[in-house]
Amino acid sequence: MASIRDFLSGIFWKIDTISQAGRVTIYDSAGVEIATGVLATAAKQDLILTELQLKANLTETQPVQNKDKYGNTVDGTPNSELLTTSKIKLVGEIFDGNVIDTSFWTTSSSGGSVAQVNSEMVLTSGTAAPNYARFYTPQRAIWVTGTSNKFRTQMRIDASDNDLTCRFGAGWGAAMPTVTDGAYFKIEGNTISVNTMAATVETSVPSGSFNGTYVAPTFTDTNTYEVLYTLRRVYFLINNVIVHTATFNTTNWTSGTNNFHAFADLTNTGASAAIPYTFRMMHICRLGEYQSMPVYKRITGVGTTVCKLGGGMLHAIIVGQPGTLCTIYDNTSASGAVINALDTSSTNAFDVDYHGPFYNGLTIVTTGGGTDLTVYYQ
Repeated sequence: MASIRDFLSGIFWKIDTISQAGRVTIYDSAGVEIATGVLATAAKQDLILTELQLKANLTETQPVQNKDKYGNTVDGTPNSELLTTSKIKLVGEIFDGNVIDTSFWTTSSSGGSVAQVNSEMVLTSGTAAPNYARFYTPQRAIWVTGTSNKFRTQMRIDASDNDLTCRFGAGWGAAMPTVTDGAYFKIEGNTISVNTMAATVETSVPSGSFNGTYVAPTFTDTNTYEVLYTLRRVYFLINNVIVHTATFNTTNWTSGTNNFHAFADLTNTGASAAIPYTFRMMHICRLGEYQSMPVYKRITGVGTTVCKLGGGMLHAIIVGQPGTLCTIYDNTSASGAVINALDTSSTNAFDVDYHGPFYNGLTIVTTGGGTDLTVYYQ
C-alpha cells in the first residue's frame, strides 16, 4: 500500500474546510479536481488514500521532479547517480587585518576614501559631487560554458543619504573601474534596485517591481547580497531569498564579455555628509568544475601565435626541439601582462606544467628558428 508521502508526490492537494472538515480534494497539475475523500480516523486514512490513488490512476512509480529554489530540476545519470557539482572561488578574498592586499583588490578614489579596517573594506563618500570611492578585483571570474557563476557580498551602511549611490556586483569595463557591462545591486538613499548593463546601457528594476519575494532589508544591518548569473537568466538574492529573476529570451544581458570583476563603488551626486559603506566579504565563485578538456596548438619556428581570445587556463607547454625564448602573454596580442618568459634553449626535450588562469587571451611569441613546442590550454 502506498504511503501518504508516495501518494502525494507529484500532485496538488488541500483540505476542504468549507463543506466538511477533514475532506481531501486531489487536483492534477492543471488544477482540475480528480478525486475526493474524507480523512476519518488515523487507521482509515491509508485505506482512503489508497482508494483515491486508484481513482486518480496514480502509481507508486510516478516520476517525481525535485527542484531547487531557482526552479531548476535536480538531475541524475542514466545509471541512477545524482549529479552534483563543486563551488570554486574564482576572484575575491577575505579582508584580513587592516592592510589592503593589492594582489586581490584594486582601489580608486576622488574626494572619498577606501580603507581596510578590522577585516572589513570601508568605502567612505566625499562631501561633494562627484566624489567617489571604488574597489574591485584585478582578476576576472572566467566563465566556463555549462556552468554558472555567483557574486556574493555582505555589507551595511551607517546611514542613508539621497545624494549617495552605491553599486556592487559583477562588472567589467575596458577601463576599470568604469563599468560598462555587468549585473549588480544599486542602493540610492533608502531605495534598492537590481540592474543589468550591456555596453553602458543600464536596465534597472526598482524594488516595487521585483518579481520574487522581497522584504526590505535594514540597510544599517549587515545583509548578504548575491547575483547568480547564467547566459539566459540573472537571479538576485538578499539574505538567501530570490527577490528578482531577470530573463533574457531574445537579447543578451551583457555585451562586452561574460568574464567579470567583483566590484563596488560609492558616488556622491550632491553634497552629503561623509558616510561609510562597509563590506565584510566579497567574491565570485563558479558552480561547477574549474577544468574542462584542454586543446593543444603546435608552434614551430619564429613567430607570434594567438592561441585564444578571452580567458581560460594554461595547462602545460612541451618543448620538443630547442629554440631561444617563449614569451607567454595574457592578452590577444604580444603586449600587456607577461605570464612567463620560458627559456627553450635546452637540447633535451622537457615540459612545464602551469595550470594557471589567463584573463584576457593567450598569445605565444617564440624566438629561435629551431623551436618546436606544443601548448595545452582551455
